[in-house]
Amino acid sequence: MNKRPAIDVIGHEKCAGCFACQNACPNDAIEIYENEEGFYYPKVNEKCVRCGICQDFCPVLNPVASADEPRFYAGWSNDDRIRLRASSGGVFPEVAKYVLENGGVVFCVKWDEKLNARHVKVERIEDLEKAMGSKYVQSYVDLAYREALREAKNRPVLFSGTPCQTAALRSFIGSENVITVDVVCHGVPSNLIFRKYLEFLEQKAGKRVVEISFRDKKKGWENFHIVFKLEDGAEIRKHHYLDPFFRGYLLNFYLRPSCYSCPFCQIPRFSDITLGDFWGAPKNLRDRRGLSVVIANSERGRKILDELFSLGRIELVEVSKELATRGNPRIIEGKYAVPKERDLILKKLKEADFEEIFENLKPNPILFWVKKFVASVYKKFR
Repeated sequence: MNKRPAIDVIGHEKCAGCFACQNACPNDAIEIYENEEGFYYPKVNEKCVRCGICQDFCPVLNPVASADEPRFYAGWSNDDRIRLRASSGGVFPEVAKYVLENGGVVFCVKWDEKLNARHVKVERIEDLEKAMGSKYVQSYVDLAYREALREAKNRPVLFSGTPCQTAALRSFIGSENVITVDVVCHGVPSNLIFRKYLEFLEQKAGKRVVEISFRDKKKGWENFHIVFKLEDGAEIRKHHYLDPFFRGYLLNFYLRPSCYSCPFCQIPRFSDITLGDFWGAPKNLRDRRGLSVVIANSERGRKILDELFSLGRIELVEVSKELATRGNPRIIEGKYAVPKERDLILKKLKEADFEEIFENLKPNPILFWVKKFVASVYKKFR
């Protein structure tokens, strides 16, 4: 055979950095590196025999979507501690606990000691706590797909990730023992800009950041704050709109190129269950403790959700597709316009530290409070 590697076929603009090609390669001829903009890409080494197997398992080239009719819900955990600790309504920890209680294993994302997001294997319920919460950076998958498939030969496996990551694993799956859960993904920002932001905070504080919570709900789910815990126990706490890194992320200033036209943000989805925040929920469902939009994309996903509901672990309220997607357009549409600021910010980032691009990301507090007031009035009379 003389087939080109998958990355040469799709190009860097369409590559999602999902690690499928590395996991698929039988000759370990594909390595993953971080490019100068801070995104993961495959690099083909001299071991490549041009067999084309990486093409077969690339989800961009060979997407495998669910064939079942999706069902849409508002959902939340009935355990208040879980619901408050989780990013949205706490449905994922309940699904993960259920799999572990039934002898399974969970692959999910947690921070390592250097605050890099990595896919890890969790086998104990007490270890789920460390993996809870949104990360808002792309995780380093490494060979987690291979390991998940090995585990699935003997016990149930739950794998959670972004839509491109669950689509990647779905291309490998031949086992009923694997259930996939994806998140409603806004896109993934540059790892480089995230690291430079951490360095910026540490320099200002004179102390190391040891823990991050992107979705602290002490002031409410819709009013969430970003909290950086320092080594001495002190905290840097900011409303998400007033945090420059997060604001630039929401404005799409430094997303991965493929995120501006993501083929995995659509119906049908590429996982068994999709979870996210139920933005735009009607007044009777909104709750400051958090609310999840839940999509059962397959019969397998629906069975687990029904079981958790019957056990009283979660609440599910079926809603229409229109209601579920009204405040979550990324469920059905993966296209963004590329901001003109993107190239300028990433170019500056290669040559400067975060402080020098801060002005591009600096929020306007007055505009923020005006928007909050208008939003509160709108909700009151809605």
